[in-house]
Amino acid sequence: MAALLSRLFAWGPDFEGSTRALGIIRIGLALLIWTRLADEVAFFLAENISLVLVGIYFYVFTTMMLLGIYTRIAVPMVALVLAFMFFFFGKLGLRPWEFHHVYLLVASTALLSFTPSGRSYSVDRLRALRQAERDGTLSPVEYGPLWGQRLMCLQLSALYFWTAVDKLNWAFISGQRLEATLLFEFAGLPLEPWVTHPIFVVPASLFVIALEFTLAFTIHVRRLQPIVLPLGILMHIAFFLLVPVYTFSLTMILLYLAVLDPNVVHRFLDRIQGHAPTPHHL
Repeated sequence: MAALLSRLFAWGPDFEGSTRALGIIRIGLALLIWTRLADEVAFFLAENISLVLVGIYFYVFTTMMLLGIYTRIAVPMVALVLAFMFFFFGKLGLRPWEFHHVYLLVASTALLSFTPSGRSYSVDRLRALRQAERDGTLSPVEYGPLWGQRLMCLQLSALYFWTAVDKLNWAFISGQRLEATLLFEFAGLPLEPWVTHPIFVVPASLFVIALEFTLAFTIHVRRLQPIVLPLGILMHIAFFLLVPVYTFSLTMILLYLAVLDPNVVHRFLDRIQGHAPTPHHL
């Protein structure tokens, strides 16, 4: 039991590593948030002063999040404004924000708040490097506690597991639900007879259920990641091409960075950037 608890804490609360993957996730999430929501909080759409204030808040803190300026403050503030937009304006029907892909942005940003994502690819790091130069000390390492990143991994597993469970009904297993969805989207288009045919929708429905259940558990197994992660990426690309999932597919693919070994990601980036070898702990 002691060995099991030790391994559990090493995987979660005590886990540390490179913050470069988190830096990329932070930048990617900020861009996806802009893609989905920035134009909908523009001032020319604000019917009242509260929406003007939401817009100001949104633009200021998402810009800080993107650039990595006072990141430990900016990311939680973005998470708060997204939660307010989703649970208040969205739930009340005041804005079209109550969708699963918006919720995924809310949850991902909230979990990113618990990570030191500003230690890489940020103005915060640039300031820290300049301070080290002035003080004549060693450059700060891109390294820190990553238990918040582990929460993002668990979020992915939970999402895959429960979306697969939701599909365990005859309407989806038989292909009827997928056929109805694709018929609505492709009605009158050249691909309609192909994508709505039982030869396509039935195997596709079963494949999605099986793959989502598989991904829920295997995305954490490093030996299986070279197989299951490309399959997951292909599935999300198919979702993007066939149905209007908006930012969902790109957000899921971006979050795959959270399940990779952060130190392997760091060394890979060193190689492609032509940097010197990293410290031994990376």
